[in-house]
Amino acid sequence: MDALELRFGRYVLLATAVGDGKQAVTPAAMLATLRQHCGVVPSEVVIEVACPPHDLWLTFSTEEKCSEVLLLSMRIKCCRCWIQFSRWCRMVRAQPGALKYKSKLSFEGLPNQAWTTASVKDVLKQLGGELIKILPPASRRELEVIAWLHDPSSVGKVVTVEIPEPKQTNKPPESMDEYEAMQFELGDYGPSSPRKKNSLLYPVICHMKEVVDRGPLLAEGLPDEWLPVEGEDLTRKHIFKIVLGKIDGTDVAEGV
Repeated sequence: MDALELRFGRYVLLATAVGDGKQAVTPAAMLATLRQHCGVVPSEVVIEVACPPHDLWLTFSTEEKCSEVLLLSMRIKCCRCWIQFSRWCRMVRAQPGALKYKSKLSFEGLPNQAWTTASVKDVLKQLGGELIKILPPASRRELEVIAWLHDPSSVGKVVTVEIPEPKQTNKPPESMDEYEAMQFELGDYGPSSPRKKNSLLYPVICHMKEVVDRGPLLAEGLPDEWLPVEGEDLTRKHIFKIVLGKIDGTDVAEGV
């Protein structure tokens, strides 16, 4: 994998069309443009359609030609669009997955058979988090946990918890014909239909109660007296009011 990534970084460019996007940039049009501006021939590059937000994936046969085309970024047009070139890197279409926020949240309506450490870890994994500890429950209505989260704002108000049903034990076949019928239905002809999947799906309300934020202040234009001094601890705890039974976490006055 390291060798493959090293090769991508040296020989691959990603091309993005900058413009109104009304006309797609095709590999044939890009090859013609590169041939016109820097003499690239078909044997020197393989051009493929890439995933958004990029348009094309260009693999060059030499590092020199790759670097030469990179210098043309935003200096040439193809299909009436300016073309931006960038080297491939492992961060393409990705973002850091660090779990920055220590949070306290609770699950309301979690089925009884899911009140296990393994089940709670599975639920938090769906939310982009990792369990720190399960707090002693005050009642069976909600389960509170402390967890690391990647982005608390992306945590849904309702999550779906899947609980597998226990496997049914079938009695042994009483004849060869019955055995062959079981093999036909269960074993030799591929997996069973997803419609027969033995699991139950439970909607569970997720309440965000506290978030500890140690990131930099994002506000701009603050007066100097409001700005932190160098080295000051910027840890902030945000506490949110929640109301059990309310998906949005807020109470609504009657008649409003």
